[in-house]
Amino acid sequence: MSKILVILTGGTIGSSVENNLISVASDSKKYKIIELYKEKNPYLSKDIIFETCEPYTILSENLSGKYINKLISCINENVKKSYDGIIITHGTDTLQYTAAALGIIFKSVNIPVILVSSNYILEDKRANGLDNFSLAVKYIRDKCTPGIYVSYDGSVTGGLTLLPHMAYSDKLYRIDNPDIDFDFIDIDGTKNTLSDISPVLYLKSVPGQFYPDLEITHPKAILFETYHSGTLCTDSEAFQNFCKSADSLGIPVYVVGVEERIQYESTSAYEELHLKVLGKISPVTAYMILWIKYS
Repeated sequence: MSKILVILTGGTIGSSVENNLISVASDSKKYKIIELYKEKNPYLSKDIIFETCEPYTILSENLSGKYINKLISCINENVKKSYDGIIITHGTDTLQYTAAALGIIFKSVNIPVILVSSNYILEDKRANGLDNFSLAVKYIRDKCTPGIYVSYDGSVTGGLTLLPHMAYSDKLYRIDNPDIDFDFIDIDGTKNTLSDISPVLYLKSVPGQFYPDLEITHPKAILFETYHSGTLCTDSEAFQNFCKSADSLGIPVYVVGVEERIQYESTSAYEELHLKVLGKISPVTAYMILWIKYS
């Protein structure tokens, strides 16, 4: 007999179409994913006890630190109970960010905690939500390795490996063998919380980039996501002045996306501009580490 806690947070997997709009489901439809699993697996279901809780219910594009904190508290309240594993239903838009936050906070969790989502509402024949949920249940029933994971499109992936989403795609992409320095942040899953709004200014490299006035915005940290080759437009006077302004204000500037290989001329300026180059990790994970660190 397996005992599984299902934490419901909304998202497409917990939504339905009402008035021609996708919105979080009413009370009667919140548990549809569990009902569908039992219908498809009547014999397996006899050996599974599903319990549920709902720390919040939102469309995941509305995610903020407030909601992640509620989820962290919910996991802390239940992780040491007699569950064989925890499944978290979540929206696809911000799935990577929640997975990374939980992977940081709960790096030493002693049971599998698996996030699942759906590319379409469950009533849609194209939806992969039930398959993702079923794979998560199987992973827990098979007593696989504890940790924070995401079950999606036929694979169970580590929560700290996921890359930012691509426009117009519901696929999940990942980085293999990330090099995460957990000593970089004091991690205590019973104490760490996130500010509601991130104190980190996250900038993704684009040509002719506009840089905000740091005297006005004054973030606690800045994260640059480089181009695919690990480069930034260091030849730009605007970029150089921006970095110098951050330095004068005591705002650390981090860079993610740089691999250990022959570097370009533009990257040789990183040290001179006092940029802090992070290891080989997903930009999502880098952002969440800094959010937690500077909250």
